[in-house]
Amino acid sequence: MIFLASEPESRDATRPPSGGGPGAHPVDTLGSPDGPAASRPQRGGRVLATPAMTGADVSVVIPARNEEARLPECLARLREQSLQGLEVIVVDSASTDRTGAVALALGARVIRLEQPGVGLARQTGFDAASRRIIVSTDADALPSRDWIERLVEPFRDPAAVCAFGTIRLSGEGVSVAIGHGLFRSFQRVNLLLGRPICCGPNFAVRKSAFHDVGGFAVGQTYPNEAEDVRLALKLRSVGKVVFLHSLSMDVSARSLAGGQAVKYIAHHTGVYLRVCWLQKQPASSR
Repeated sequence: MIFLASEPESRDATRPPSGGGPGAHPVDTLGSPDGPAASRPQRGGRVLATPAMTGADVSVVIPARNEEARLPECLARLREQSLQGLEVIVVDSASTDRTGAVALALGARVIRLEQPGVGLARQTGFDAASRRIIVSTDADALPSRDWIERLVEPFRDPAAVCAFGTIRLSGEGVSVAIGHGLFRSFQRVNLLLGRPICCGPNFAVRKSAFHDVGGFAVGQTYPNEAEDVRLALKLRSVGKVVFLHSLSMDVSARSLAGGQAVKYIAHHTGVYLRVCWLQKQPASSR
């Protein structure tokens, strides 16, 4: 089931996140009628919003491998968030540089893994998170000051289990702007097709729902590609998955450096087709 909602420009404690109004930013929502929506509080057919989230409700998980150069800027921006009191967890994924020491010196909680792999790293961090909303980002991400505040706003609806935004490669110029617009449209179309393209540097989940569907696990393994999309595909069966298409995250364009753009796009197109269309869709493990 597809719903249309709106993202308020400013927090309004008396209005649920699905309320419209002048100047509101549209978002797209994919929901399951069999999920928590069936039991959420209502008055006169209208969903009652829970109180606005605070930093005390949020854990942020950052998987990092050999990121001593980029991680400090990400952590600095997290310290400047409009929501304060966040739990920040850096999972040091078998780094051979000073990633763990840098994260610890900057105030993050650090978990060291000797086995590399982004899927395992995210799972480890999410398992360690103590707050009810878990936010995911990457070491090369550059969050805006109100990023977390906007990302967790949909969770005022008790039926929401996942919220995600889009990504924008760092850089200037027409090609960057066009690429960003195309990718955002690609995400919207896929959501309408029931295939939420969730991005690792820019999503959040309700911790209880994350564990209900078995986290990032696929069978007995944790995938190192599209682990974010696979999770969203599972979460859509237990509640609302919300796309905040005006909420962008700037990330490094290093994957496209050295003439690797064509190879990168071809590879990820193959991953997308395999995960979203060719493989049997994951079921909830509830």
